[in-house]
Amino acid sequence: MSYPIILCEDNPVQLKQLNTLIENYILFHSDLFKVELSASNPSQVIDYLNKETPQNGIYFLDIDLKADIDGIQLAEVIRTLDVQAQIIFVTTHDELAPLTLKRKVAAIDFIEKDQPLDDFRKEIYDTLTYAQQLIDETRTVQKKSFSFEVGTQVYNLDKSEIIFIEASDIPHRLNLYSTNGKFEFYGKLTELENKYPFLFKISRSCLINPENIHHVDFSIREVGFSDGSTRKFSIGKSKKLRNLIKDTL
Repeated sequence: MSYPIILCEDNPVQLKQLNTLIENYILFHSDLFKVELSASNPSQVIDYLNKETPQNGIYFLDIDLKADIDGIQLAEVIRTLDVQAQIIFVTTHDELAPLTLKRKVAAIDFIEKDQPLDDFRKEIYDTLTYAQQLIDETRTVQKKSFSFEVGTQVYNLDKSEIIFIEASDIPHRLNLYSTNGKFEFYGKLTELENKYPFLFKISRSCLINPENIHHVDFSIREVGFSDGSTRKFSIGKSKKLRNLIKDTL
């Protein structure tokens, strides 16, 4: 796992300096970061967002980008495409900080360009450390919960409440079996598998929560759950399931 870092600065000298400082931080402080894009134009950032769909990215943006949109407008686009983005403005226009509050882009810092290099470096490094802490805390919360929508209602279940999720007979709908009952909602198993690492895919149509396994019968390839229900698993999942049980139970 690594956190993507995206830079956008129209001045090539300042862009290179910022990139070098961040690369040095990565080299000596953390292997969880990776500079994915060093851009001189906001359109490059938007293209990257649409193509790569990053999550939990860290964005260093100049405000005056001398382009069709400025850094604050770019931050608005980023916020819609990478909801948990950590946005940092590196600028000579710190007087625009109140505007970012009004536009609801939720920047975590404003770093002044026109300051001694040592001070500038320290602010960059402190902000990277803080951004990592924020993302780690967010991911920890996400791992402990499971969210889905039924009509206009949003449900948040604790991880421990999920028993298994399987494809419904109705296209594009899923059935969720929990310790509190059954729910049906729109979704895709592949997306849930990627979003919630605690879920384990036992077949093409079923994701399970290993914490709620009651028993496994490998002779008939069947998993029994804490609520008394059972589901079949694919033969190719046998080895992974054995290892998973050793780690979980």
